[in-house]
Amino acid sequence: MRHVFWGLNMKSAWTAALALSLAGLGACTGGDEATTASDTTDTDDGTSEGTTAGPSGDPSPSTSDGTQTSDGTDPTDATDPTDATDPTDATDPTDATDPTDATDPTDATTDTDATTDTDTDTDPVDDDSDGDGVPDDQDDCPDDPNGWVDSNNDGVCDDLDDNDGDGIPNGEEKEYGADCSISDPNNPDSDNDGKLDPDDLYPLDPFPEYILFRNDLGTIDLMLSNGDGTFTPPVEVGELYGGSGDSNYRYISFVISDFDNNGQTDFLAIGDIDPQDPGNLLDLWWFPRVNDPQSFIQYLIDDKLDRNIFGTTADIGNDDLVDLVALEQQKPNYISNAWLYSYTNMGIIADAVCAYTMDPLNPEGCAFHRQLAVDITAWSSGQWIVRQSYDAVDVNQDGNRDIVLIRHANGGNSAIPVTLLAGNGDGTFAAPGAPIFTHNQPQSGQSPANSMLFADFDNDKISDLMIGLDDDGDAGSAWFYPGQNQGNYSWNLNGAFESFDLNPAAENGGEHFGVTGSAQSFDFDFDGNEDIMLGYNYTQPWAPPSQTVYLGGKGDGTFNAPAVIRQFPNSSFAQNFAIPKRICQPFLTGG
Repeated sequence: MRHVFWGLNMKSAWTAALALSLAGLGACTGGDEATTASDTTDTDDGTSEGTTAGPSGDPSPSTSDGTQTSDGTDPTDATDPTDATDPTDATDPTDATDPTDATDPTDATTDTDATTDTDTDTDPVDDDSDGDGVPDDQDDCPDDPNGWVDSNNDGVCDDLDDNDGDGIPNGEEKEYGADCSISDPNNPDSDNDGKLDPDDLYPLDPFPEYILFRNDLGTIDLMLSNGDGTFTPPVEVGELYGGSGDSNYRYISFVISDFDNNGQTDFLAIGDIDPQDPGNLLDLWWFPRVNDPQSFIQYLIDDKLDRNIFGTTADIGNDDLVDLVALEQQKPNYISNAWLYSYTNMGIIADAVCAYTMDPLNPEGCAFHRQLAVDITAWSSGQWIVRQSYDAVDVNQDGNRDIVLIRHANGGNSAIPVTLLAGNGDGTFAAPGAPIFTHNQPQSGQSPANSMLFADFDNDKISDLMIGLDDDGDAGSAWFYPGQNQGNYSWNLNGAFESFDLNPAAENGGEHFGVTGSAQSFDFDFDGNEDIMLGYNYTQPWAPPSQTVYLGGKGDGTFNAPAVIRQFPNSSFAQNFAIPKRICQPFLTGG
C-alpha cells in the first residue's frame, strides 16, 4: 500500500518527506494537498448513474503495490480515540482519590526502627471495600467493583446510570444505539473539544467536521466547519495528480465517514488519470486525519479499481462498520437491467491492499466484500432513471437499515413512484414491491426528483423524506413528506408541503435552473436540526456558473434561506462535494 503524509502545518515539502523517510515509510512526498468531491448524480438529461455491469463476470480485484505504513505514522497514532479520551484520563475516580495517595506509611516516612510499626489507619474516608479505587464515602455502590455512580437511585451501579452526568446512560455511550454515537461514559466531553457529547455528532473526534470539493488542479479542496453553518476558506489536500505526474489526473469523487471505526472522520477518494475516458481503471485512496484538522495520511488501497463503489453510506451489515451500496445498470437509453451491490467493510482498511473481493473470507486482504445486494431490474426496466437514497434508516424497528428507491419514466415532468428497500442486515435487501406513493402526480404543482433525503427533519424521532429539485414543473422546489409510524412505517401524504424553492419564479414548464442531484443533510450548526447542503447551476440548468448553498434546518421540515458557501463561475463543481455521512441516523424510528 502506497502512502503519503499530507499536512498544511508542515514547514516545507522537504521537511515532510524527510520525516516520512526517517519513519521508514519509503518513497513519500510532502506538501499541501486536496481531497474531496462527490459522485456526479444522474439528472434527467439521461446521464447514466453508476457503471455498466452485470451480476456475473466480475473481474478479480487487483492488489496494489507498496508497503504498509510503518511505526510513527500509523493513522491511529495521535488519533486513537483512547488518546486524551480514555475514561481514566482526567475522569478516572482513582485520580487524586486513591486511598493510598499520601496515606501510604512508606511514603517519605519509612520507619527505620527495628520494631515493625503495627499502627493501622482506620479512617473511613480512606476505605475502599470493593477495591475500585473510589473511597467508600464517594462510592454509591461500595460493594460493587464495576461501578460507583447510582444516578437513577435504583440501588445498582450499572449501564442504566450516567457516570459523567451528560444525560446519556453509560450503556448508550458504549454502543451506537439510538444516538448513533460512541463516547466515554466517564467524560461528558469525550474528545475535549468544547462540545458536550449529547451535542457532538462525533464525540470522539477532537477536530472540526469538514466538506470536500472536486477541483481542477489535481488535488482536493477542503473546507473546515466553524460549527455554526459557516466554513473556512478552501485549502488543497491530497498528493498532486495522485503522484502520477500526469496533469490530466483528477480526484473525482469522495465519501466522508469513519471507515476505520475509531470514532473520527476519514474519507475515501476515487482518482482518475483520464476523466474523459470512461473505460480506464481508477485509484481508490483512503485519507485518515492526523495531528491537526488539515493533516492526513494518504493511502493507496487499489490502483486497478474497475467501477464506482460509492452511493449509499451506512452500516448495512449490522457489525458497527460503515458500508457502501452502489448502483450498477445497463442503459443504452432506457434501463434494461439494474442492480444494487453492497460493499461491506471488512474492518481492515488501514492494511487493505485491494478495494473489494467477492470472497467473504477475504483471502486477498481487501477493504470491502462485494456482493449483490438486490436485483432491481423489475422495478427499473424501461425507466429513464432510478435512484437510491444516500442514507439508510431502520424504519420498521427490525434492526436493519432500509433504503428509499425512486424512478423516472422519462426526462420530462413525469410522476415519481417511491418505494422502500427493506434491509436484511447482511448487506442485502428484499426486492422492491409496489410503490408506496407517487410524487409529482398530475396537477400537484410539484416537480420530478433529482434529489431525495432520508432523515428526521422535524425532530419527532421518525425519519422523513425530502424529495424534488428538478428543472421541470415547479423547478428547484423540494417537498417534505413527514414520516409516521402507526404500526407500519409510511409517509404522511396529507401532511406534505413544499419545504423550499431554489427558483420560485419558475412554477411550470421545463429547462429551468434549480435542478440538482447533490443535496445531502447533516447538522452543521449543532442545534439538533438537520441542515441541507446542495449545489446547482444558478442561471441555467445544465451549465455554469454554479454555487453551493447551506440551508439551516428549523426542526419542522422548513429551512432558513439558502446561504452561499462557495461559487464556481466556470464549472459545475458546486455539485461535486462530500459532507460527513454517519454510520447511522441519530433517530432511527419511533412511534
